[in-house]
Amino acid sequence: MKNKNYIFSIALFLSAFIILVSCGKQKAEWKGSIEEKDGLTIVKNPKEGIWDLKEKDEVTIRIEHQIGQLYGPEEFLFVSIVDATVNSKGDLYVADSGLNEIRKFNKDGQYLLTMGRKGQGPGEFQDIRTVAVNSHDDLIVYDHMLKRISIFSDNGEHIKTTKILFPDSWIDPSKIFVTNAKYLLFGKLDNSLKLFHEFDRDWNITESYIDYEIIDNKEFEELILGISLGHCWFQDNGDMLYTKYFYDNQIFTYKNKELVKIVRRESDIKKPYEIQVFHDVEKALAIKNPEYDLRAFGRGIAFLGKIHQCSLGIYQLSDGYIVNFLYLRRSKDIKELGVELYDSEGKFLKYSKLGENLYYNIRYLDSSDLFYAIEREEYDKVIMFRLAY
Repeated sequence: MKNKNYIFSIALFLSAFIILVSCGKQKAEWKGSIEEKDGLTIVKNPKEGIWDLKEKDEVTIRIEHQIGQLYGPEEFLFVSIVDATVNSKGDLYVADSGLNEIRKFNKDGQYLLTMGRKGQGPGEFQDIRTVAVNSHDDLIVYDHMLKRISIFSDNGEHIKTTKILFPDSWIDPSKIFVTNAKYLLFGKLDNSLKLFHEFDRDWNITESYIDYEIIDNKEFEELILGISLGHCWFQDNGDMLYTKYFYDNQIFTYKNKELVKIVRRESDIKKPYEIQVFHDVEKALAIKNPEYDLRAFGRGIAFLGKIHQCSLGIYQLSDGYIVNFLYLRRSKDIKELGVELYDSEGKFLKYSKLGENLYYNIRYLDSSDLFYAIEREEYDKVIMFRLAY
């Protein structure tokens, strides 16, 4: 009789365990949907992620190294870092627009050499804006004021300075990409809503493509887009991820320059910004509303308002996960750095807060999933970190 009761107890325990596991799996199921329409995939995500339902640990930042000091050797003191990139050996290039030079460091953080200086001659700069490395490990530098590219070899030798790339227009590109023997500038021209501008190896423009779509206020976004158009990431298979700077809860995937997927997530933040437009600039200047953290002026128009959320960078990790860094307004005095994490299909996994009143300008992700970000608290520096999850 005791044996029967013992067997019955084990059976009851196993049944309960199976039910609990089954419920746990059911609880962790994704609650979104995937729709296909006219060749476009739309992934709709709820506010809660799969990992929220499984009560998985938070996503956190693990800082590994930094370049830049408050006091110390001159080569580690910066004025205004604008960009950073890495070559195939892991050497880091740090571009400083205040000094109009680029400093090179090895993967251990040792200073190697400096390229460029202030001036207008070949290999000199007036306003460095963005840098990249090509397949030969040559450094490519765009000068915003001179509207041209300068190229340096791996050992710091000046190779070439191009003609003016956009003689009849103004552009402030945020990224340079090298793809399929072509160069691509990611930036908005002042007379177009095209986001990408393709050049051949001789730096002749061949094509501009992909239109920016206005979120809310056309006047405001056309003015701001020159410097804040968004972020993109080229995947190994040639697909491209893109988010708008004023993040409207959408991540776009392009294949062969065509939109093929939109990943959406439900959010309490329905619009990324609130804005008032003033055609009387003096009247706008007289307004002292402390709630406003956005003040922009241009072309005889003033814009006052609040930014609720913006994207600081979209990337895909080696495990396929898509990460979107966000900067969120929680109150007038509290801004939050956070990250959205999605799987390779676009299913939302988790949002995690990374810090308060902390702003990372994330510039690069290397093949080992190490991020490179500009951070300006106390002094300019490049932070190297990983996401732990």
